[in-house]
Amino acid sequence: MQKKQAPARAQIEKLKARVEMSLAVANRLCETTPTPQYAAAPDQGILRNLLPECEDSEFWQNFKKAAPIMFCLAAEEDQNLKIARDMSFIEELLKTKSILTLLKQKIDEGSAEVDIMDYAIATKMLENKLAVLSALNISVEGDGEDKVSFNIFGSNKSITIDKAKMREAITIQDAPVQERQANPEDNKQ
Repeated sequence: MQKKQAPARAQIEKLKARVEMSLAVANRLCETTPTPQYAAAPDQGILRNLLPECEDSEFWQNFKKAAPIMFCLAAEEDQNLKIARDMSFIEELLKTKSILTLLKQKIDEGSAEVDIMDYAIATKMLENKLAVLSALNISVEGDGEDKVSFNIFGSNKSITIDKAKMREAITIQDAPVQERQANPEDNKQ
């Protein structure tokens, strides 16, 4: 009995550290995002339906879909970025497939090496990666060199981007810009 408690305790500690780290990020984001000025006690019942509650809402999936497409279009104008983009897609796809294949093999074997916590977190991370890879692997009849289109989840609308106008609006700079996390004061302006 003592043997099983030690690994379980270690898994709980790993989980606790991940939750605390994620909660700190969420708190920072709430401080810098205009949100209603009220605080609600978390609904304890949400934990009984945890996995479905944590899934992305239909509309939220647009962020996973549109951002990769927009970035890919932006990278078109710089040959080095275009090569890096294409290589990254291929590397991430092959790595994701390899990891999922190995995870499946270990699970199917009933291997003692399976760390449920790590496997579950890794699987969720890989699912998110697959969502981005899938968004970049769509085609729409009528799209081509001059335009790209995609549907908006959670609506009956779509977006069509004129590639020439977008290229005209984008400047790839040879130096990084100074990025910083938003501050609560930024919202007061």
